[in-house]
Amino acid sequence: MRYRFEQCLERGKIVRIAHDPVLVEKELAEAAADLASAERSLENGDDKWATVQAYYAIFHALRAPVLLLGYREKSHRCLRFAVEALLVDTGRIPRSVLTDLQQVMRAREGADYGAVYSSSSAGMAVDAARRVMARVQEVVNADV
Repeated sequence: MRYRFEQCLERGKIVRIAHDPVLVEKELAEAAADLASAERSLENGDDKWATVQAYYAIFHALRAPVLLLGYREKSHRCLRFAVEALLVDTGRIPRSVLTDLQQVMRAREGADYGAVYSSSSAGMAVDAARRVMARVQEVVNADV
């Protein structure tokens, strides 16, 4: 919802930045590295870390198009609102990407804070990270 994005702007949790393609590429590289780590962890049966790493792959991937549009978030929650307002509501990415972000965010919180994770939730997180990475790459390649 746009009003939550506006609230993040007002509170300084999202700020305007100058266009910086190097920063965008850095985020995409971090996302790719986190996804590769998540896939290795999943293969090795380390479900907790696969979940955490998959979340950070999504986090860094989604930062890239937000940065490309001239915004930088300063909280995970405000990244979600920026993605919704700048990418989903404008039709740049499908709502399913936001759903993937939310599901994996909950799975990561469960793994990190509640020691609740499984091979199926880790597999879901890694699959979601792959989908999000593919969608983000399309958006970034189209030069938002």
